[in-house]
Amino acid sequence: MPLSSIRVEDELFVKDGETGIGAVRDVKPDRLIVYIEGYGEIEIGPDHIADAHDGKVMLRVDRLPSDLQERIDHVHDAEYRRPSDSTA
Repeated sequence: MPLSSIRVEDELFVKDGETGIGAVRDVKPDRLIVYIEGYGEIEIGPDHIADAHDGKVMLRVDRLPSDLQERIDHVHDAEYRRPSDSTA
């Protein structure tokens, strides 16, 4: 996948239509620097990208480092907190 169509601030996705998991921080000729929520910054290459269009970058999760693959399923866990059990 050519990186020339990808821009800084493009959003990262596991699949098109799902909630984003991060954003592109920098575009180099042969790699991207991306931020993934709950993981941090990482460099990825064209072989880690399934598709890119309309400001969206779809990742090939199976080609990412195994520790990141495990975390991707839980990127948004902190956003879905249960209400606290408090009594007034």
